[in-house]
Amino acid sequence: MKTITLDLMKFALTVTILTILFRYSLSYGIENLLGIVITLSAVIYGISMFISGWYFGRKDGEYLPIFDVGFRFHLTTYLIHNGISLLWIGLGFGSKYENLNVPIMVVIIWGVFLLIHFIFYLWARRNSIHNLNKEDIFE
Repeated sequence: MKTITLDLMKFALTVTILTILFRYSLSYGIENLLGIVITLSAVIYGISMFISGWYFGRKDGEYLPIFDVGFRFHLTTYLIHNGISLLWIGLGFGSKYENLNVPIMVVIIWGVFLLIHFIFYLWARRNSIHNLNKEDIFE
């Protein structure tokens, strides 16, 4: 697949590392009933993911001439985050208070938003010529 770029692979590696660190700190906070650890890990994870997506997405957009409205990065994040979360709890690394119900619900709800993003991606692609926005071409 020609849309798997070096920047997307670097992003995937970053997401993998950040998600493992997040899952560890989240499980630790849940296990020890530390609300501040749970909150801080979620906030730091969210900000770190946004910054890494912004950084690698902008770099990728400078060199890759496709009009994908960030869908490849969203799909990559979805697969890695949910894969790690399901494996984390399924393999017994989670807190004794965690079970697979929550990650499965995240997969379903996030999957709905990913589907909406995919539909938007198809619509944006349809309204482009050779992956360039029609309005930019005819101005």
